[in-house]
Amino acid sequence: MPRIAAILFVAGIVGCGEFETLELHPLRGKISRLGTPVKDGGLIFLAENPGGKTFTVNASVRDGAFEACTDRTSASGKTLIEKGVPSGRYSVVYHPASDGSKSGLEVRLNTIEVPRGGTSITLELPENMPTGKGEPRDDVPAGQATQGTPLPLDRIERFSDPILRNR
Repeated sequence: MPRIAAILFVAGIVGCGEFETLELHPLRGKISRLGTPVKDGGLIFLAENPGGKTFTVNASVRDGAFEACTDRTSASGKTLIEKGVPSGRYSVVYHPASDGSKSGLEVRLNTIEVPRGGTSITLELPENMPTGKGEPRDDVPAGQATQGTPLPLDRIERFSDPILRNR
């Protein structure tokens, strides 16, 4: 009986069933433009085949370097952010640093493969980047603050793909 109580106690601490287990692998790298490290911005990694799992992979760019993390939200609304990514193929999208109030400045980069065990990659931004100040986001009512408001993954995919942007 004490053994069962101990198992139930540990399961309660861990949050049994709160998040399904994902095997994560390190994904680090460098990003530059015209041979110069990119000062800041962000990367979104869109899984080509997430295997029925729901997660978001992204990374902050600082002084030309990044380390990817996987974000998940449980049914109860709890968020779990862990370093590393599930293995697989990803389309990579770069977005410049901003307050989140504009879209249309994203750039789709390479497709990468993250093997089991992880990888380190080098990304190069194109010489000709989108110009202007971007477009106002259409998923936030006018006048509502957007800083710190995450853009849902389906919206990111639409904004980052010119064909889907106007759907």
